[in-house]
Amino acid sequence: MAVTLPLHTIKTFTAPVNIGTGLIDANTVRTNDNLAGAAFNAHDADTSIHVQSGTQAQRPATATEGSVWVSTDTSIAYIYTSSAWAQISGWFQNYHGAFSDTTDQTAGAVNTQQLITLNTSDITNGVTLVSGSRVTVANAGTYNAQFSIQLANADASDQDVWVWFKKNGTTIANSGGRVTVVSKHGSVDGHLIAIWNIFITLAANDYLQLYWETTDTDCRIEQIPAAGDHPAAPSVIFTINRV
Repeated sequence: MAVTLPLHTIKTFTAPVNIGTGLIDANTVRTNDNLAGAAFNAHDADTSIHVQSGTQAQRPATATEGSVWVSTDTSIAYIYTSSAWAQISGWFQNYHGAFSDTTDQTAGAVNTQQLITLNTSDITNGVTLVSGSRVTVANAGTYNAQFSIQLANADASDQDVWVWFKKNGTTIANSGGRVTVVSKHGSVDGHLIAIWNIFITLAANDYLQLYWETTDTDCRIEQIPAAGDHPAAPSVIFTINRV
């Protein structure tokens, strides 16, 4: 038996030639990837949330008190207040940073705290590396800070290493840990990667640092160069992001 299916009509919608003519009301979410930014300066005077994308997205010169403007490319939002645009702190912002070190770091003495340094800023957004060790946040919030440290031991016995966080130069309670790096076997040093993280609330311009100490100066933080088919291993990796 033959079955007859109902017919459906597919409708298409014609996009306006120029948004600046007002063919689309300001309450509509807009994108201007292929349009001149000047076309977006004539928003209706209302308290809509205006969302734009594209390299030429720009806020209107004036707006109604309480209007909000968001760029989907930068994830930055502004509110129009007191006759001016003010950035809304933290709106959609996942501030983060990734830092590393490409040098060997040794202990000057046993059982004595040593500052862990960093020499490379890999990724930064609202977090910067200051003075070679201070991972500094520009915006307040709760952050997840984590690290990995490549440890090596050239001694004939197993050795212990402590690692912990400091905030603004003060040790953070319960942020430490101890690992044991195995002894040298034959001509090959013992190795271990120490990894853990903390969640911590920071104010604007607070900074975090890493410290370590070891039971033997033959224990070191080691950078391993690339060889064969494996890439180089930084001596330290420090990442942080606001949650």
